[in-house]
Amino acid sequence: MDVAAVTNVVVAAISVLTVVVSAFFALRQLRLAQGANHTLVAIELLTRDRMSDTFLDSQQFVLTELRTACPRGVPVSELPADARKHVNRIALYYNGLGQMLAFKVVEPALLLGTGGYRAREAWAVLEPYILAERAVRGESYLSNFEHLAVLATETPWPVAVRKLGLRRFDHYPADVGRAPRPADGPDGAASTGG
Repeated sequence: MDVAAVTNVVVAAISVLTVVVSAFFALRQLRLAQGANHTLVAIELLTRDRMSDTFLDSQQFVLTELRTACPRGVPVSELPADARKHVNRIALYYNGLGQMLAFKVVEPALLLGTGGYRAREAWAVLEPYILAERAVRGESYLSNFEHLAVLATETPWPVAVRKLGLRRFDHYPADVGRAPRPADGPDGAASTGG
């Protein structure tokens, strides 16, 4: 083989390798951008809906009034209209968060850390109503909500705190971050000197 042929083969191989590496990094960048977009959607869902008065009213009803207002084991679709509205608002919200977990749209720690406790609470109340509705509609009804509740149960908040490496105070002073000055008295008030 002559030198020109070898040079052409080497140049062609380098060109192919460059294209492959560029394609790999382009795909990786695309996935990162999509993940960032999904995270923004998740944050929007977590803050906008969960902080509205309407959502908070529904959450209050589900967690404190539903059990006394409606017998356990009634399918969601057979609840009185007002109760059904509250139940659907809460259940569909947590079902949406569960979908994000199921499709790996967001980091699980983000959702479990911010909504896991309430998801477990809501599931504990709504489970008999959801299971009764599943008997009518099928097993897939609100299955993503259940997925979220299961993951939240498997990773309770104290475990999540440790996994995230969140820092905590060793003790909780009344005035966080303010150390008494030498001129201050024992209660932290400035002494009058006299």
